Amino acid sequence: MKNIILKNSWTLALLLCSVVLFNSCKDKDDWGENFKKNSSAPLITNIYLEDANSSVPDRKVDFARLGQTIRLEGENFLGVDKVVINGYEITFSPTLMSNNSMIVQISSKVPTVDAADDVRDKIVLEKKGVDPYTYTFEIRAAAPTITNISHSMAKAGDRITLTGTGLQEITTVTFPGNKVVNTGIVSDDENGLSFSVTVPEGVSDEGGAILAVGANGGAYSPACFNYKKGLLHNFDDVRNFSWGQGAGLTEDTILLTDLIPTSGNGPKSQGGYKEFNSGGNLAAGTSQRFWLNSANAAITAALNTIPASTSADECGIQMDIYVVGEWNSGFIRFAVVDGYGDGRYCMVYQPVYVDKVYTPSAFVNPNCWFTITLPFGSGPDFAGQMYGDIVSAIGQAPYLQIGPWLDNTKLRYTINQVDENIFNPVPATEKVYFDNIRVVPLTTPPYSDFPDE
Repeated sequence: MKNIILKNSWTLALLLCSVVLFNSCKDKDDWGENFKKNSSAPLITNIYLEDANSSVPDRKVDFARLGQTIRLEGENFLGVDKVVINGYEITFSPTLMSNNSMIVQISSKVPTVDAADDVRDKIVLEKKGVDPYTYTFEIRAAAPTITNISHSMAKAGDRITLTGTGLQEITTVTFPGNKVVNTGIVSDDENGLSFSVTVPEGVSDEGGAILAVGANGGAYSPACFNYKKGLLHNFDDVRNFSWGQGAGLTEDTILLTDLIPTSGNGPKSQGGYKEFNSGGNLAAGTSQRFWLNSANAAITAALNTIPASTSADECGIQMDIYVVGEWNSGFIRFAVVDGYGDGRYCMVYQPVYVDKVYTPSAFVNPNCWFTITLPFGSGPDFAGQMYGDIVSAIGQAPYLQIGPWLDNTKLRYTINQVDENIFNPVPATEKVYFDNIRVVPLTTPPYSDFPDE
């Protein structure tokens, strides 16, 4: 019996040792695998853009923008304790990491075009015990925008400026009619607020948007460039004059035709044009007016080139002006529906008023012709309406006339039938030449980084 007990005890001991040794070997194997993962250099093989709103929510990409979330795919990510993009260390969550995948968000503070050359477009992963790993990957700023064209009916050879955001290193500009310019483009690479380009020959008279492509990707302008279909009056081949009030405005047959300005590469006069305040002394409390006949079939045809369903904010009136002297008083009022008082159914261009404060220094004269844009939705009576409503109102006005004024009276905003007097004017000294009165669409075509979107 004693021998049997000893024999069984010995067997049990061997069994226990086997279990311990097996578990020890298993723990050692796991530890060794984790050690291998944590001590091996990381490697990025692909990068994916994570966008739940996209038709491809996990899209393989070769660039990404500030603020976007990306997924790194590769090997040996466990143990990575620092991610540096374009020289800027970003934070990330280890819970969103496996050995083959990790998710990071590109901080809005990451530098892009202003990053040093040796770190620009580089993602660096750092991990204790191994050399830093660098992966070349393009980082762009937020998507660029174009909000304004300095002259939207400029002629071939004119130099124009487009303003917006993110407009660094513009390399190509495409005008309506697929006219591509890739030389002579000057960008504001420090702030990305503008670029200038020379208008090419052969731009389509159908008009449309201008596409610019640069360091931060592409952007469209509002679709108003060279929109000749919407011309209401240009003093040359499109003339729908009704009557005028003020020196030189009472007759449409007497036109100014001298080329102005005579120098510079900015836009110049295009044939005939008219002038507000020719004497440079428009008295306070007075206005000069230039009326078009809105009952004219040609004006009706031009107005109907824009879909009736367009929002009042996405279409408006444009006209080109050239200013001589400092703009010290007054504003341009464009009356759209006449017969309800001077402050009704109109939009205003007010260059020396900033947040309803009289600020003469706000007007910077470009010393060439430029375009002013008056969205219909900027007039309180048109806010929230559709373009079709506006066209109907024009046709039903007590007086069938529309047109611009140089108005040197108190600036009035008619809201809920209450006039708010903003500024008591002084004699206006600026002379304002004007041409190319037109209705235009102001919609901006969507631009996607991915053609399949």
